[in-house]
Amino acid sequence: MSLLKYIDRLKRMDDLIRRKATGTPEEFAERLGLGKTILMEELKELKELGAKVCYDRIIQSYCYENNFELRIGCINSLELDKIGGGQSFFMDFSLSSVLPN
Repeated sequence: MSLLKYIDRLKRMDDLIRRKATGTPEEFAERLGLGKTILMEELKELKELGAKVCYDRIIQSYCYENNFELRIGCINSLELDKIGGGQSFFMDFSLSSVLPN
């Protein structure tokens, strides 16, 4: 799978989880075009990155138990010079957990 497709999938997962609109695990996997096993692996990866993802049986959706924020951006060439060079375009694929105030 290409990096761009993977990023798009993560963004879609995050959007559905954030809106509490994933549906059941089977529905969530179907919405993403995945099998249930692959979905569980992707959710495990989010958890390893600090997302506290749980399934709420009442609303039948996955949701975040913490203030997890998915941030995907780029670093401009000026910032690359500060970190030791590189190409003029660099993808910063960062996922971070934001602690509550």
